[in-house]
Amino acid sequence: MGLFPRIKTKAFLAWLVLSVFTLQPAAALAESPMDLPALKLIQNAASENPAPANTGEQQAAVSLEQAIGIARETFVVPEGFNEFSTGFDQSDSGSFWNLRWYRSGEPGGEMYVRVNSETGDIWSMGQWIPTVPGQEYQGLPKYTREQLESAAAALAAKLQPERFKSTRLQPARDYEYQPLPLVKRGPLEYQYEYARIINGFPFTENGISISVSGDTGQVIRFDLRWDDTRGFPATAGMISQQQAEQIFRSEAGPQLYYFRERVPGGKKVPLKLVYRLPGQQDRAVIDALTGNVLSREEEFYAYYDMGAGGGGDMKMANSKAAIPLSPMEEIAVEEARSLLPRDKALEFAKGAVQVPGEYALVNSRLEQDYMFNDIKTWHFSWEAGSGAERKMMDIAVNAASGELISFNTGSYRTYYEPSKSPEIKFSEEEALKIASNYIKKVQPARWGEVVYINARPEYYPLIDKGGIPQPSSYNFNWVRLAQGVQFPDNGFNVMVDSATGEITGYRMTWWNVEFPAQQGVMSREQAADIYLKEAPLNTAYLRLWLGPLYTKAREEGEVHLVYHTARQNFTMLDAFSGQLLDYSGNAVTPAYKNQKFDDLDGHPSREAAELLAQSGIVTPGGNFRPDDAVTQAELITMLVKSSAHSPVPWYGAGAAVKEPWYQQYYETAARLGIIQAGENPDPDLPVTREVLARLTIHTMDLYRVARLSDIYLLNFSDAGDIAGHLRGHVALAAGLGLMEPVDGRFGPKEVVTRGEAAQTLVRMLKSN
Repeated sequence: MGLFPRIKTKAFLAWLVLSVFTLQPAAALAESPMDLPALKLIQNAASENPAPANTGEQQAAVSLEQAIGIARETFVVPEGFNEFSTGFDQSDSGSFWNLRWYRSGEPGGEMYVRVNSETGDIWSMGQWIPTVPGQEYQGLPKYTREQLESAAAALAAKLQPERFKSTRLQPARDYEYQPLPLVKRGPLEYQYEYARIINGFPFTENGISISVSGDTGQVIRFDLRWDDTRGFPATAGMISQQQAEQIFRSEAGPQLYYFRERVPGGKKVPLKLVYRLPGQQDRAVIDALTGNVLSREEEFYAYYDMGAGGGGDMKMANSKAAIPLSPMEEIAVEEARSLLPRDKALEFAKGAVQVPGEYALVNSRLEQDYMFNDIKTWHFSWEAGSGAERKMMDIAVNAASGELISFNTGSYRTYYEPSKSPEIKFSEEEALKIASNYIKKVQPARWGEVVYINARPEYYPLIDKGGIPQPSSYNFNWVRLAQGVQFPDNGFNVMVDSATGEITGYRMTWWNVEFPAQQGVMSREQAADIYLKEAPLNTAYLRLWLGPLYTKAREEGEVHLVYHTARQNFTMLDAFSGQLLDYSGNAVTPAYKNQKFDDLDGHPSREAAELLAQSGIVTPGGNFRPDDAVTQAELITMLVKSSAHSPVPWYGAGAAVKEPWYQQYYETAARLGIIQAGENPDPDLPVTREVLARLTIHTMDLYRVARLSDIYLLNFSDAGDIAGHLRGHVALAAGLGLMEPVDGRFGPKEVVTRGEAAQTLVRMLKSN
């Protein structure tokens, strides 16, 4: 259970689907009477589904007919929707008419409107209209978020005028600011969140949500979340922002970890030193009145082996002539000779964990580790009993050494009857001692290389006489330490039964890796400063679930006035450079507000360069150098990123050889057809206009058309200067508006500046 469990969705929202709303212009609303077919639909639906007597529908202040009128006065029912249905529900949030228009046949489509039956307010709406055959979206959307913000605000003010006055637009999340690269995609939405403001601070559990299409400008969705929550803590006695930041730095700020990307490659994948929030939390939360840190560490998640192939017996095919093995096949055969045979591995497994006589072996399999292909593990499974009495146990040992990797004796085990009061004989402290002693026994050398992290009681299904769930077992976690720094992917997990003291589960994850030296890493204070810059502390009212599980306070939650770090698109920081990294350890683009350059004020390429920065196509900050010549390596890199393809790190044989920074982009460009296979452009050579035309047209996958150079008529005065094989590329680039001639000249041999390249890329991204 985390600090922020998902808030239960109100039952009345269960029927709402994500969809596209067409907001009817105000002038049209007064002039659009209900058309006769639609009116008949509504009348038929009302007559076929009359409300039963003495129900909320009959007593509603707003009748069904009035609710339909309210919906139709606000929204246009799409043409072709030939079916109509209604519903009514009551909950703690109020009573509502649910109206649905839809198309019964292909291609489908539906529209929903939810009207409060007491006030006549529209609380939610949504519409889905299938795309027209052949309709596609790609590249940048037609509208920016800022251009559509006023439309969202106008709709909120119209539908909920009083509530809207007590809301404030919240900062958008990063992904909503990221225009999409040159790939086919679905419709793009901008989400506008207007949070309810209490005592000057947001209470995001209540508010208004509106989604608008960035491609069409149409309203997609409207939702009102509002209840009668009371008991908001007063703001008197709040600690200051500076005090909260100091608490963050000293108690809740990022700490140093070792991190390994979860990709194949074994030891060749380098470990990184990173800073991230303690316990690998996604944000820190500090009580604004007491200064207590409310966020808690999450449990240790061990890496679970991922099988690379099935088990079972393998039979050799008869062959008259031996097929020579490749070098890599010879290596695999040699490695297999060093592995334990199945029966020997089974002896190790049964020697490490007692297997009761009633259990029968049902499965044996040899698996290769997904990330470390030199690690292979024998897995054995046993079963006993059947039906409700069915029990299972599993044991895994290292296939080379026989070392115990994991076991679980609790799979499908017979549970206590929930109605019976269990006898808990072992406290958490006593169980922890049992678990610790076991690790010391089976891994004495590694015991000194771990640090205890936490305990997670397992409650289901034991219930005491008072109806309160009790811990059936305790789940303890230790993390590996290297040079005083935690490596969360390695460590131990042990489960202990609370009634018997028996160890029912054990797992060790321990990789043979090299830990980079810590010399040169930034201080924790410097890392905290970067966090506070990129994810500053915000003040808000948040409902939190704290305290022991299954208590009344835990079940209902409590509203706190807090400081919390803003949610951002990064997970951690490179401990040496401070570069923002995502959950996979890849560099990420900073927040939208920072996508600026120092040397673009007044420059015609400023908007284009900033759009590329927002998309992660160029790196923001510092100088863009718009008047410098763009090199072939720079342009190819930008085009690869524009295609939503990033080079995948490779850690195979020879990966240790240092390659130029652009080499992987060249290889990706060749796979995408931006350049030809085997082509190796001079990375430092300035790009000419005809080369820019060639590479952008290839990026748009128009090569087959462009290569028919003889079919194009070029009206440029310098058409004769264009390379013969690039005539089609130039014609398409000019015809699509990607590149503009000057005074009737194309200038094929002229050098392209970085600013001009940015403008061309943006035109390409907007050319659907």
